Amino acid sequence: MDIQETIREFLLGNTEITAFRAMYDADPAIENYLQSIIDEMRRTGKPVKKYPIHIVGRDMESSGEIEYLLAPETSPGLIYGNHEYDSVHNYLTYEWRMTTHDVETAAGASAFYDGVYSIYYQIDQSIPWMDRYSLAYEFALDVIPEYLAGGEAEKYIAKHILPLYPETMKKGERKKAVKAAIRAAFKREKGYPCWAQSSEWPLGKDGQPTTYLGKGKSEGDLRRWRFRDESTGEIIVIEQCL
Repeated sequence: MDIQETIREFLLGNTEITAFRAMYDADPAIENYLQSIIDEMRRTGKPVKKYPIHIVGRDMESSGEIEYLLAPETSPGLIYGNHEYDSVHNYLTYEWRMTTHDVETAAGASAFYDGVYSIYYQIDQSIPWMDRYSLAYEFALDVIPEYLAGGEAEKYIAKHILPLYPETMKKGERKKAVKAAIRAAFKREKGYPCWAQSSEWPLGKDGQPTTYLGKGKSEGDLRRWRFRDESTGEIIVIEQCL
């Protein structure tokens, strides 16, 4: 495998993100190559190169967050006492409090693409930044409630709901239709889960969304939420710690 060409094909949009992520996970040479770029920057003290992006209707410059790779002690995860960007592995794959790098979700795909791009850009500025994943993330933020963002619920939405309403629709009509379809699919009997960590709304044995019943009993920092699998009648309890 030509590692550099493999990365370029992904960043150019010629390799789907799920396929590239599978290659990344299977072959440590990709991660090692990206780490070598950071190691060289640390050794030489080369400044971070910023790249032009267009996001939320604005033109700006970005460096991703690779400054944290060069100075891990400034990593935002340290606020929670559980993570620092001390390696490319953590930077691209570590999931911490209310975030995800699961590329089957809009947030994860955007974070992973931008992470790989920001590192590779330091040695090759010929590839234009692609807004495909950031636009999908912006749309997801508009239509997916926070209590469904991430995990199996968002994967379900991406696979079974979004394809029914293509990007060729008028933006306002598409938003309205997707929101209605999400409300219809994810039923609630009482309120909605206010997760302590990232969303974990479960799917039933038939692969369909369960029904949220309400909060379970809390114990100290432990929180519980109850769901019903409509295909079996089983009550599913999700536990998270603050």
